[in-house]
Amino acid sequence: MDTKPDRISAARFSVPKSSRDFLGCRHGLAVFIKWLRETVVWDPLTGQQQRVSFPPGLGNAETDIFWVWHAAVLCVDAEDGHVHGDCFSSPFKLVLTCGGDTQASACLYESASGAWGNIASTPTTDAILRIRPSVLIRNALFWLLCEGDILAFDIESQSLDVIEKPVDAHGTDDYSFQILRINDSGLGFAVMSNLSIQLWKRSSSSDDVVGWVLQSKVIQLEGLFPQGMCSDYKKAGMVGYDEESDAIVLATYIGDFMLQLDSMRFRRISKRNCWSSKVYYPYRNFYTAGGTETLFEQPRVSERS
Repeated sequence: MDTKPDRISAARFSVPKSSRDFLGCRHGLAVFIKWLRETVVWDPLTGQQQRVSFPPGLGNAETDIFWVWHAAVLCVDAEDGHVHGDCFSSPFKLVLTCGGDTQASACLYESASGAWGNIASTPTTDAILRIRPSVLIRNALFWLLCEGDILAFDIESQSLDVIEKPVDAHGTDDYSFQILRINDSGLGFAVMSNLSIQLWKRSSSSDDVVGWVLQSKVIQLEGLFPQGMCSDYKKAGMVGYDEESDAIVLATYIGDFMLQLDSMRFRRISKRNCWSSKVYYPYRNFYTAGGTETLFEQPRVSERS
């Protein structure tokens, strides 16, 4: 029995050795890609797996190494009383995407029919950032591209587009940008620079022109970190995001911290005295005793193939 009944011990998680790229968690399910051109939907608590072969026409075995692949899974159980978490036996949708510096493609799989839909493609100027999982907002999935633009897949229309980052959003590296889910339904964007975070929201103007609007709230991080933090190491990167609680995970030399953007609750989740190469994948599930939650982490992987 776990010593903390509201937590799942990290020791209970072990990514299958056949995993090539671990790509994220949602609704109690995780998704990763295997070398054998398979996407695997995995229940980390039970170890059960559902394997889905790549759709015909989306890349090929000879060119796979030149593409960056990503995937996202979501439960689509519409039954009354269904609570996301214990979803392995429920119908799910899986979106597989791949791309390089000039084009991205995506395809939707529905477990209810066991079939892939049509392949959607769009021009891009950057590859998908593999170390960042997707963010689900209403009926669309969003992935971060390497320089901060956003790849957007509409699940209903099965269309793929690129949303450019705000013109005035300037970051120093890939850990300076984070896609946000605002108020459960809006697309947001966080930009870190010099230990401060700017927040942007995608909105429509009175002329129905959609664009980015800079929010008045600017988060100053320096006052949140421990006072003993050496000035030489006063920098941070965004290495995880929980779309359910709108919380960002921040990595520093002295450890990792979680910042809940709405309440501004700030807490330390790990300690160390070195730079780390980890990203965080927030994971939730539940069992008979009640709701549980953990942060599932693994080493960072290369941004590009």
